[in-house]
Amino acid sequence: MPEYTIPEGYELRGYLPGDEDSWLEALNLGDFGEWDRRRFDEFILGPERTEGSVVAVKDGHIAAATFASEEVGVDCTGRVDFVVSRPEVRGLGLGRAVCTGVVRYLVNRGYEKVILYTDDWRLPAIGLYLSMGFEPQMTRQDMPGRWQRVMEQLEVNR
Repeated sequence: MPEYTIPEGYELRGYLPGDEDSWLEALNLGDFGEWDRRRFDEFILGPERTEGSVVAVKDGHIAAATFASEEVGVDCTGRVDFVVSRPEVRGLGLGRAVCTGVVRYLVNRGYEKVILYTDDWRLPAIGLYLSMGFEPQMTRQDMPGRWQRVMEQLEVNR
């Protein structure tokens, strides 16, 4: 896993009860659809999430976060879920830090593979995932063309 640096004033830690409202606020800024307290409370109870999720906090507020998950129905596979950074802190490396924390947690728990899902238009996130060693999986016939467009867009944005 690549190394990362946490900017001064930020703390990287696991999920704690009481983080819910701040995490919800970040998730709702992340364009993941509507998150409310009920959805969060149900989601955090999934396998690995309570213990393995990672947040970056400053002054008591979550600046970046991601859930650790188990890929249901796939042996020995963990998943990085819903990576989010508040817009005002993007570019500080907090997304890399929380992703790395979750991947390390999952590997230490014995997962042989760690995956994530994303959307084509999340170019900064895709750039991060590729730099961390994640590789696209061609699971549908249209995937090679879609990934070619993504890679071209990433090259243009460098």
